[in-house]
Amino acid sequence: MSEAIQVREARARGEADAAKARLMGDVDELKARLAPGKLASDAVQTAKDKSIVAADGAVTAAKQKPGIAAGIGAGVLVLLARKPLFRAVAGLFRGKRSRDDLEQTGRRRAASSERYD
Repeated sequence: MSEAIQVREARARGEADAAKARLMGDVDELKARLAPGKLASDAVQTAKDKSIVAADGAVTAAKQKPGIAAGIGAGVLVLLARKPLFRAVAGLFRGKRSRDDLEQTGRRRAASSERYD
């Protein structure tokens, strides 16, 4: 073989070894980026960042339009507490009915006792 061919082969092997080293470095970097712990950590951080931005936007909107914010807050509160509120309102109506029944029963008894007096 001629010396020029040997030089070209050596240069080609060197370039191939450098490319292989770059490829292996990229593979190691991808493994680190795609590790489950890293992905979970990135997802949590992204969620935190977005929630901070959303909360800041909500505070700004509430400061600009407090009436609307109060209405939305009341609606959410009613939605979250609908079962206890329903029970309380139903209890009020049940209590009112029973009071009315007691009053009517008391009047009947009073009327019937007056008849016999």
